[in-house]
Amino acid sequence: MLKNYALLFVRNLKRQKLFSSINLLGLTVSMASTMLIYLYVKQELTFDNFHPHSDRLYRVNQTFIWSDNRTDQFSRTGPGVAHALIEELPEVEITTSLHTAGDFIVSYEKTNSDAVVFEETRVLSADTNFFKVLNFPLILGDEATAFSQANTMVMTRSTATKYFGTENPIGKMVRLRGRQNKEYQTYEVTGVMADAPGNSTLQFPLLLSSKGFAVDRMHWSWVWTQLETFVRLYPGADIHAVREKINTIPRKRAEESIKAAMGMTYAEYIASGKKWELFLQPINTLHLPEYSVVGSFPDTGDRKIIYSFIGAALFIVLLSCINFMNLSTAQFTRRIKEASIRKILGLAKKELALGYFFEALGFCMIALVVAVAISQAFLPAFNSITGKHLVLSLFTDRWLVVGALCLTIMIALISASYPALFLTTFHPVAAIKGRTKVGRTGKSFRDVLVVFQFCVSIILIIATAVVFQQLRFISEKDLGFDKENLVVLHHVEHADSRKSLARDVAHVPGAIDASWCASAPPFIYGGDSFSAEGKTELKFPLNYTSGDENYLPTLGIPILLGRNFDVAMPADSNRVIVNEATIRRIGWPLDESVLGKNILYPTGQNTFASFEIVGVVKDFNYWSVESVVEPLGIFHMDNKILEDDAVDFAVVKVVPQSSEAWQNTLVALQKVWKQHAGNTPFQYSFLDQNFESQFARQQQFGKILSIMSSLAILIAGLGLLGMIVYSLEQRTKEIGVRKVVGASVYNILVLISAGYTKLIVIAFLIGAPVAYWMTKIWLQDFPEPVKPSMWIFLATGAGTLLLAMIITGYHALKAAATNPVDVLKDE
Repeated sequence: MLKNYALLFVRNLKRQKLFSSINLLGLTVSMASTMLIYLYVKQELTFDNFHPHSDRLYRVNQTFIWSDNRTDQFSRTGPGVAHALIEELPEVEITTSLHTAGDFIVSYEKTNSDAVVFEETRVLSADTNFFKVLNFPLILGDEATAFSQANTMVMTRSTATKYFGTENPIGKMVRLRGRQNKEYQTYEVTGVMADAPGNSTLQFPLLLSSKGFAVDRMHWSWVWTQLETFVRLYPGADIHAVREKINTIPRKRAEESIKAAMGMTYAEYIASGKKWELFLQPINTLHLPEYSVVGSFPDTGDRKIIYSFIGAALFIVLLSCINFMNLSTAQFTRRIKEASIRKILGLAKKELALGYFFEALGFCMIALVVAVAISQAFLPAFNSITGKHLVLSLFTDRWLVVGALCLTIMIALISASYPALFLTTFHPVAAIKGRTKVGRTGKSFRDVLVVFQFCVSIILIIATAVVFQQLRFISEKDLGFDKENLVVLHHVEHADSRKSLARDVAHVPGAIDASWCASAPPFIYGGDSFSAEGKTELKFPLNYTSGDENYLPTLGIPILLGRNFDVAMPADSNRVIVNEATIRRIGWPLDESVLGKNILYPTGQNTFASFEIVGVVKDFNYWSVESVVEPLGIFHMDNKILEDDAVDFAVVKVVPQSSEAWQNTLVALQKVWKQHAGNTPFQYSFLDQNFESQFARQQQFGKILSIMSSLAILIAGLGLLGMIVYSLEQRTKEIGVRKVVGASVYNILVLISAGYTKLIVIAFLIGAPVAYWMTKIWLQDFPEPVKPSMWIFLATGAGTLLLAMIITGYHALKAAATNPVDVLKDE
């Protein structure tokens, strides 16, 4: 029986080359795209589930205490939080805290006096409970003692190889220089761990012992928010009860910190309309949080994007199934007599239906083999678009194998279902005599399927266009300053003279100006609690940075009131320039009267440092383009109260120039850097690209969505092509008769195209409103959503209609041009 099914499949494959090619191409494209989407979605949904007891493991978040307007949760907590949880909650088994130590210059001197020097970013420091709570096993070293002493570190395997090659790293001494260190400090390598998995939210090159940092000294603080705190509950702990208990802890334990930082009691803090709550976030939701979370690990995913990809993959699979069903049922008259003879010879409906299933399964198995090869070939490009490191392996991923086989069988069942039903419910004698008609029911059903295909294609095309419209709006939005042609030099704190470095880089070929600063947009993260002159009872969070006299001119930030810092006025070191949002937050009028007033920074119990306002700048986006502009203060770099020499930058303004001239400018900058910073790695970035990186996830979404929409329209177009070709084959003699009785080529073209044109119009009328509704939901995540352009809808409808007319028109003209004598000579 199976042999007969196989022979029949091969014969039909050879006999119907066009229809077989359309079916195979559609099924292959759908399977390949589904496999790639599966790899992406699998990694996104399995983030952080490799930790032991992950069902009892949580990260502790709190209210975003440094902003009055944000409703996000804040993942960074003070050291006092972990101590309070252990002491107040009997359900807590163990805690561990990670200090976001930042970026370091790491140097290892070999025995031949050569030095291996790299900059390591995202360095974390950990306490002695780290390996007990999180699953990052050591390859070399002892987990119990790895962080028992200060100035010890654990490297990942790739980091250790970078510095030591094949040597045993344990016991090696390396030198680190970071934010708090003007000089190198020596650390001992006490362990080597496997690289963090790709589906880990925590990504780091090395871990430092938290001993020696300020963690122990600040153990009481709730406002030194530098830690990511994780807790593991005892088995059987009631998480709902724990969540109720945890919100009583700030009232008991945060009082001292609030008094020191904000000069008020906890009751006064709450009475002012603010909150201080603690939240427990399951560790397997760090990457896909249910609520917006701001913190040390911003590279999170987006549930809407994942659901969109899953939906797009399902729709593409359905489109390929529809092609199979349409083309199979369209060939009714070709296969009806074959099926009739089989019925007369004794085959039951079940056996006929089974034959159509095996035929569909044959197509699907061939498509599956080709799809695996195509997926493997296109995986590097897909990784480049998504920023992932996905691997396709049928030998190690059993779920991929099971899923691919299930997908194949499912597609075969869906594809064969309607043809099997349609081609088995007829009387064989009547069919052989030619008395069986296809009927309106079959044609109407195929029309519905065509409408569905193009409806899905139109939805995907419109959605893609709206995504890119929003991304274009973000990239072209006026940020309030000039972000173009700005080079940001990193780790200026390691230069022998920061002022001299800023002065010298301003004179390299192509440079216009340069500024020495503490930070530059969009990475301005300094912030603390301030009060205002005459309103000492008012405590407000103020984000801040520091810059020299060239900071505003270099970035092109316009001054609204007052003046810039003046190099001839040393007293400016204790003055400040604020933005409009700061004045509004304090409640002062936005006019010249604010100049000369002071904002106050608490330096101790009832003592304040006073900063005179000398200027007000217009509000500008110093965080993500999607963020609301918060109060900002720009202090002078010579101010030593807020400037802690932790990490500095230099921003260089460059003239618009050719790529070759840009290369010369960068070479000149590196030469100046070498003179001032020696062997410290030359690290730089472009400020406009830093802003673009803030919405890289949305850009990836747009690229993948554009690919999916292209595949959808390809499959729909192929299906329409097959339908048109078959329809013309069936109507060849009708067209010949019409030409004989006087019909023109135009009349025949309209006759054939009208039906399919109507279907495309119906698909547009259904798809356009659905696409508008879906894009409005997606746009809700943006503070400034665009209004979907009417031109997108018109262009999509016109483009889809034009494509359908080209497909139908070409073949209709070809059929209309046929000599009716050749068609009717046998009649």
